[in-house]
Amino acid sequence: MVILEETEAYLRYERSLLKKYPQAEYDIKRAKKKIIRSPCRGVVYRGRNKIALRKIRISIRILRISSRKGLRLFYFFSEKKNKAVPIFIFKKGRPQTEGQVMKLFNRAVKEVVAELKH
Repeated sequence: MVILEETEAYLRYERSLLKKYPQAEYDIKRAKKKIIRSPCRGVVYRGRNKIALRKIRISIRILRISSRKGLRLFYFFSEKKNKAVPIFIFKKGRPQTEGQVMKLFNRAVKEVVAELKH
């Protein structure tokens, strides 16, 4: 079975998101269970980083926000260690531009990698 290792760096992003969308808590938990069951299901997102990350879309059912307009969860999956590590989560449209997303995304990757090294 795949282990989901949540770092404090990732949890800060999740808590920040849940302050604005507390209704999404159940949907995020459901998405994490899906990652554990099928960690290769996310779309590979290479972005500007050297490591390949995966991205899944999450709907917010209570607010009737589809996965297309909903949340994005980026995670890294290591087949070798059988471990999935969430990196970054955000609501589509927040931040507005791709440049802002990439800036936060790159910072999140650095934070999580630094925490995993300790």
